[in-house]
Amino acid sequence: MKKLVLAMTAAGLCSAFAPAQAGELDDMKAAMQKMQERIAQLEAQAKEAPRAAPDSKAPVLSNSSLGANASVTVYGKLDMFTEYNSGGGKGDRLSLESGGLNGTRLGVKGGADITEGVRGVFQLESGIFLNKGTLAQGGRLLGRQAYAGIEGKYGRLTAGRQYSPVYNAIINYDAYEQGYGSPTTDGNVSTGSTRFDNSLVYASPKFKGLSANLMLALGGETGKSSDAMAIAVNYENGPFDMSVAYQDDDHASSATAKTENAFIGVGYQIMKTKLLAGYGHAVTTPDAGLKTTRNEWMVGSRTAVTGTGKLLLSYGEGKTENSNPDNKGSVATIGWVENIGAQSAVYGIFSAHKNSAGSALVPMGTSSAGNYTVNPGDSAYGLALGYQYWF
Repeated sequence: MKKLVLAMTAAGLCSAFAPAQAGELDDMKAAMQKMQERIAQLEAQAKEAPRAAPDSKAPVLSNSSLGANASVTVYGKLDMFTEYNSGGGKGDRLSLESGGLNGTRLGVKGGADITEGVRGVFQLESGIFLNKGTLAQGGRLLGRQAYAGIEGKYGRLTAGRQYSPVYNAIINYDAYEQGYGSPTTDGNVSTGSTRFDNSLVYASPKFKGLSANLMLALGGETGKSSDAMAIAVNYENGPFDMSVAYQDDDHASSATAKTENAFIGVGYQIMKTKLLAGYGHAVTTPDAGLKTTRNEWMVGSRTAVTGTGKLLLSYGEGKTENSNPDNKGSVATIGWVENIGAQSAVYGIFSAHKNSAGSALVPMGTSSAGNYTVNPGDSAYGLALGYQYWF
């Protein structure tokens, strides 16, 4: 700054000795005076300016502190339907219910990379009776699912409250996926317990169409056997798929009995139709009383008739061996699901049940707050008209 002042002063002196008119010299001196005043002003401001603050050492929240590729998704599905029932000696029934084709739920899920090729995952999900505004699954806050775990190239391992691999295998071959009027909802085809607390579930990667799911549920009761284990082996090859599953529930879901479920299911895609079939064998051994054995089977199909509409057909039977009176039931169900938007659908389902003298099975939703009741041996019919919205 001082060099600039000296240079400009010298220029002014030179100009003063150069031949010029008196008026020009006066103008030049006035301009020089203003410039010197401006330079002095700038120098004063520079002296008064504060020094730059040192770099802060305080931690700063960034995306990396949340985990690489972190994601959290809030989701839900709402399912409400009206139901009319008849056929039983107790009379007819008209109701508004929640959970026809799918249980109403609200959840959050997500994860983040732990290291290269390994990701932490979690899911928390509540079941809701939409018609009453209450929690399903016995009033549990996170009754549908609550687990955390890791996944990578060697598979996925999770711990918490989770679906049984056997249940997942069975409903995969149910045309209604345990929706209204299906053989797995009413009890003609047993699924065993849907979910288990305190469970470890391992899902293997797929290798040449083969994959496996294993579960171990730890009861955690001192001096008691209250564990469960399950395995499902799945195979997929083009239009064909198949699952074989077994579950041993040693008092985990019942304090008074041990239950075993074995199942085999096959599926085949023919153009727009998926054909499904399954056979189940269920054995219940109570702590007191006689052991019961059931043989069960079901067939069904899902057909994409139009770009937005799907036809669902299902038939199933279940029979308890050596029962007196005879305990046998059957169910035939037809339904239509029509997508009416990217996130909504409507459906209509008619289901007919036939019961022997020792059976009283009825159509019901997959997660309804209430259902029709009949006397043993009565027939039971149900018509459900429902709406779904998901996000």
